[in-house]
Amino acid sequence: MRRVFRTRTFTRWMRKAGLTDDALCDAVSEMVQGLIDADLGGHVVKKRVALPGQGKRGGARTIVATKLADRWFFLYGFGMNGPISTRTN
Repeated sequence: MRRVFRTRTFTRWMRKAGLTDDALCDAVSEMVQGLIDADLGGHVVKKRVALPGQGKRGGARTIVATKLADRWFFLYGFGMNGPISTRTN
């Protein structure tokens, strides 16, 4: 059983970007198979995730930490052209 966790900041960004839990689960399934975009070291990886109406290439990037194969921590997310603000004014 895989457990997926999100930071509060990531959850806010995820809602604003329109990312779904299903997209995160799909990303975790791909990472389990070894499909990652960059290994940043120390069990931290970068993974592209498709946003609604866009593919992975134009979608979002996420920073994910994992120590064990069954626990995945989504730490940070950003758009292709930089961060999407999490501020609420």
